[in-house]
Amino acid sequence: MRVIERFCRGKRDDQSLNEDGLIVTDDFAAVVDGVTSKSVRHVWRPSGGVVAKNILMNAIAGLSADAAMRQVQVKLDACLRMQYGTGADASLFEHEPWERLQANAVIYSAYRHEAWLFGDCQIMVNGMQTPTVKRVDELLGELRSFAAQALTVQEKNHASLDNGDAQPFDNGKDLRTKGEVDDPARDMILPFLRLQSQFANKTGMYGYFVFDGFTDPTYPIRTVPVHPGDEVVLASDGYPLLQTTLVESERELERLRHDDPQLIRDYRTTKGFVPGQESFDDRTYLRFIA
Repeated sequence: MRVIERFCRGKRDDQSLNEDGLIVTDDFAAVVDGVTSKSVRHVWRPSGGVVAKNILMNAIAGLSADAAMRQVQVKLDACLRMQYGTGADASLFEHEPWERLQANAVIYSAYRHEAWLFGDCQIMVNGMQTPTVKRVDELLGELRSFAAQALTVQEKNHASLDNGDAQPFDNGKDLRTKGEVDDPARDMILPFLRLQSQFANKTGMYGYFVFDGFTDPTYPIRTVPVHPGDEVVLASDGYPLLQTTLVESERELERLRHDDPQLIRDYRTTKGFVPGQESFDDRTYLRFIA
């Protein structure tokens, strides 16, 4: 494969906290996205997402060139499961799935001429993108949007009582100032974000795949054929409006930051942009010719 452009950047200044990873070997190209922690016990340092990402990157580096999709799934998942120990420690992760190491990945196999979508990382082949947004993320993004807009209505009602001058609600367009300071709406949906993990690696309306040490070896994994000469983009969901080049993807990200910094209108998600951070999420982009 011939790499055209590659970029991996954490949202924080300290790049050791970047939960995204990118790896290119002679046989594989992959983007790995460690899941943002919803932990109560704070078991992993510096975070579960960083630990999971590093483990999967090392595992991908050691894959056999001819490894099939299910072999890759089983090996990567087993590497996470090994971190849980045995006995009472292992039981904790079985019964409290939000405490597990979790990561998504998209992996291209040069030998197999295909890419595997393990979770919600993204792929575009010759300009055609495969949808990967989870139904549960759409639901909770909508819920956070509802909460953020309701909080603004409440704030305006209080202000009008204080000033004796009611102001019309502008459909959330003025949420920028408040949303850039903190994210009370995300705090409100955090219990649901933890509850979401009950659907990990289950099929059904809210089910989804994630590497967490407990994957189902029969879970349906989307496989995308890639032919020699195809132009391929692999990316994490830090680029919510994926484009065919890095510059264009960055431009769309910046447009979102300007037009909808809380990410509650144009692109409704479970977190928004925060001052002092480069983006609302870690982001990774890899473009190559197969």
